[in-house]
Amino acid sequence: MLTRSNPFYLILLTSLVFAACEKQTDWPLQDLSEEYIVVDGNITNEAKIQEIRLLKPVSNPNDLPEAVSGADVLISTEENVYSFKEDPTRKGYYQSEEIFAGKVGRIYSLIINQNNRIISAKANMVQTTDFVFMRYIRQGNTKLFRIIWVANPYNAKRPAMYEILLDWSTVPGYENADPNETKARLLYYTLPTLDVSQIFAPAMEAVLFPPGTIITEKRYSLTMEHAEYIRALLSETNWQGSLFNSASANLPTNLSSPVIGYFGACAVTTKTEVARNISR
Repeated sequence: MLTRSNPFYLILLTSLVFAACEKQTDWPLQDLSEEYIVVDGNITNEAKIQEIRLLKPVSNPNDLPEAVSGADVLISTEENVYSFKEDPTRKGYYQSEEIFAGKVGRIYSLIINQNNRIISAKANMVQTTDFVFMRYIRQGNTKLFRIIWVANPYNAKRPAMYEILLDWSTVPGYENADPNETKARLLYYTLPTLDVSQIFAPAMEAVLFPPGTIITEKRYSLTMEHAEYIRALLSETNWQGSLFNSASANLPTNLSSPVIGYFGACAVTTKTEVARNISR
C-alpha cells in the first residue's frame, strides 16, 4: 500500500510532474561552414618547408573537411617575410616557398588574405628541453609491443606536445602490407593544469608494433596560451565520454575572428631508436 510518507510514492509523483512538463524544442544550430575557417599550423625550429593548413568546419565528426583554396598566406618576423603557396596536389595545404627554421625567442606573425578578409595571429617560440625517451613493453604472450609511458601529463612551467611516429613497413613480414597498416602517429601532452576529466578520460585503443619498428619521438615546446588551447580542445574531444565531462565552450584562439584553430611556434627536440626485443 502506498502512503504519502512512502518514499516510492514521492519518487513516482516527482516523475509524473517532470514528465508532464516535458516539451520538445528544436534548437536552430548556426551553420559555420561559410563564415568560419579553421587554421591549423605550427612553425618549428626545424630547417624545412613549413606548412599551414586551411579548412572549413564540419557539422558532423565523421565528415571530411573541405579545403580552403585561393588564400594568400604570409609569415613574418622583424627580420624576414616568408610567402606561402598552396600545394597543387593537396588543396588547403600552404607551404613556404623556401626552407627556413624558426628561432627561439622570435615572435612570428601570420597574415592570411582569404577573399579580401584579413586573418592575423602572433606566436612566440619558447625554448624546448631534453626529455626521457618513451617506454614500451611486450603485449601479453605476443611478439608485439605497446607504449606504456611517454611523458608526465602535468608540468606547471613547461607544457609540451609529444609526437610519436611508428614505422614498421620495412620489418620482415610486413614489407608487402598496406602502408596505412604499418605506420602510426600518436600525440601526447604535458599541460600546466590537471583536470578531473583528464584523469578519468576514456581509455584509448593501444597501438601494437613489432620489434624492428623505427620509433621517432618529438617534443614540441608550447607557450601557456597554446597549452590552454590544447587543454580546451581535449576537453571537447578525447576527454569526453567519462563520468566527469566538462561543459562545452568555445575554444580559445590567438587568431582574429571569425576563425577556429591556433597558430603556434614550437621548438622541437627529436630522438629516434629501433624497437628492440625486450622482456616483460
